[in-house]
Parts: sequence; structure tokens; C-alpha cells
Amino acid sequence: MRYTQLILSLFLLFTFVIALPAPAPVEAVAAQEAADKPKKNGNKDKTTKGTTTKAKTNANGKKPAADSDKCVAAKKLANGIDKNIEAQKQEQTDVAKIKGIVSKDKVDQKAFDDAKKQFLTTINKGIDIRKQNQQITFQDNAATAGLKKVADAQAKELQQAKDLKGNKNDLTAIAQLEKEFVGGIDQNEKNKKDVSAHKSSIMRKA
Repeated sequence: MRYTQLILSLFLLFTFVIALPAPAPVEAVAAQEAADKPKKNGNKDKTTKGTTTKAKTNANGKKPAADSDKCVAAKKLANGIDKNIEAQKQEQTDVAKIKGIVSKDKVDQKAFDDAKKQFLTTINKGIDIRKQNQQITFQDNAATAGLKKVADAQAKELQQAKDLKGNKNDLTAIAQLEKEFVGGIDQNEKNKKDVSAHKSSIMRKA
């Protein structure tokens, strides 16, 4: 009876061992890993290529924000320069009125005082507009230097206007102011062209 049980136990053990899966040979595992490696690298290359293409599309498909901001600023600056030119033309009108008053043998002092007050108001308005334009302008804009010239001229014109006394002696200063206003308008016209040229350059690069 004991021999029978022993034989049966050995038979069951042998059957169980045969049923277990055999471990894969080392060579087979290495071969499988070598076969899978190119596939992984291929997927990685596809991912990298897709990312690069997308970045290129973003760079060329949409204008950089900095350039967009500069275009908006250029348009706003051109409008501001137009306003400054309008103020300069009003300065010409105001100084012509003063010239007419002081050219008379008998100067109407009240008329002169009122005209001078209006003249100074117009000059200060032009100065405020120019200051706003300087805040709008941006680095490497050719109009920046031109606006500095306008600022220097306005400071000189303001002082000349303040020094007017209300007699024929003012005619020399008035003649100088007339020349300066013409030069100021020419300078602002040049500034506007510089702004337009710079804007066109930005748009070509975008």
C-alpha cells in the first residue's frame, strides 16, 4: 500500500513539473529586445518631427506679438504727428494775427494780450501732442530722433512767444517764428514718412 502511494505521488509530481512553462532562453530574449528597439526609435523620431513642424508653423503662421504691437504704435504715432502738424498750422495763424496787431502805429494792447494768450495756448497744445507722440514711439524707429528735434524747436518757440512785448520790435521775433513753424511742419512731415517706412519694413519681415 505504501509503495503504491509513493509511486502515485512521484507520478503526480512528474506530471506537474512537465506542465510548468519552460523559461525563455537568454538568446531569445536578447533577440526580441533587439527587434523592438528600432520600433521604439521610429516612434520617437515621429514624435520629434511632429513637434518641430508644429513649432515652425507657429513661428511662420502667426506674426510675433512684438511686431504686431509696433504696427499698431506706428499707426497711432502717424495720427499723433498729423495732430501736431495741425497745431503748428494754428500757430502760424495765431502769429499772423499778432503780427497784424503789432504792425499798427497804435497797438491795441488788449487785442495783443488776448492774441498772445491764445498763441501760447496753441504752442503748449502742440508740446503736449508731441510729448504723447514720444511716449508712443518705440526703439529703432527713425522718427524718434525727429521728434527730439521738434521738442527742441518747441521749447525755443515757446520762449520767443513769451518774450513778445506788443510793439513793432516784436516783428523781428515774429519773422523768426514764422520760419521756425515752416521748418517744424517740414520736420513732422519727415517724421511721418519715417514712421510709415518703418511700419512697411515691419510688415515685410512678418
